[in-house]
Amino acid sequence: MGIMTLSMSLFSIIPMSISLVNRNFLAKVTVHMLDRYGKGAQNSTNPFVDSDFWSTVTSLAGDEEKAAELRDDDDPQVERLRSAMLVFFIVCIILLVMYFLTSIMLMYGSIKAKRWFLLPWLVATLVFIIAYIVGMVLSTILFGVSIISLIFLIIACTESIIAFYLWLCVVSLFQFFSQGYGQGAEQILELGSRKGGKYKGLAQEDR
Repeated sequence: MGIMTLSMSLFSIIPMSISLVNRNFLAKVTVHMLDRYGKGAQNSTNPFVDSDFWSTVTSLAGDEEKAAELRDDDDPQVERLRSAMLVFFIVCIILLVMYFLTSIMLMYGSIKAKRWFLLPWLVATLVFIIAYIVGMVLSTILFGVSIISLIFLIIACTESIIAFYLWLCVVSLFQFFSQGYGQGAEQILELGSRKGGKYKGLAQEDR
């Protein structure tokens, strides 16, 4: 579990950093998409079935004529969104770095049977699960409720349920270590790894 979340956080830092650098373009594209597909927009086309919706970023980035349709850099809505993205991406990068460190602590605590090293990962993962669900719900409300958006929301909820189950597994490991079983297991490993020593098991009265 620690290896999976460590890899996830590490590879998520890269796109977040790229998005931070290109936040001005992303802000203009987001405003453009909200104008065209957002809630209350004068557009009869369902955004999730419109092919232009899925190719908006690539088409605007590669076509100067289409890019001219975007609002100006000094547009108030673009400026507000750009400022929000600056804070958002910086916070996300900081959180991902912290999650990377908590994943290392999770692996170390699992190997060494030190339960308090598991606690930062448990807190961070629970916060991320809640934030993910809230983000998907807000996105669904923002772009309007449709069959496709509800399918995406169901997929997100399914992923969150799986993540919550894995979180509960680590909680069980935390409770297991809190009962002292982990320390005994660590001592057994130490006895078995001594040079020339043979571990013959626990005495009958200690079982």
